[in-house]
Amino acid sequence: PYTGPQQLPVPAQSTPTLADAVKSAHQEGQDFGESVARDAPALWLEAVLARKPRMPSDLEARLLQGSSLPIDFLLHDEVRHALRRGFWDALERSRR
Repeated sequence: PYTGPQQLPVPAQSTPTLADAVKSAHQEGQDFGESVARDAPALWLEAVLARKPRMPSDLEARLLQGSSLPIDFLLHDEVRHALRRGFWDALERSRR
């Protein structure tokens, strides 16, 4: 028999941990690095790689602003480091 509208069970939202954020940040950094490497001239890429680990400030700003991670996570050094590491990993791979 029909008993009226039923409340749908709400799936428990698991709160992402710092480790999850670091993993996501690395992937975001790689995705960003791949898109930069795809669009950039080879000489420019070599110049950027030659300055590693210093990232051009405009790229670092775009990397941080484009992140989908909550600001609470972006305040952690480990998360920002993972973003940058992912970026550099992608740039290094693009050079091969």
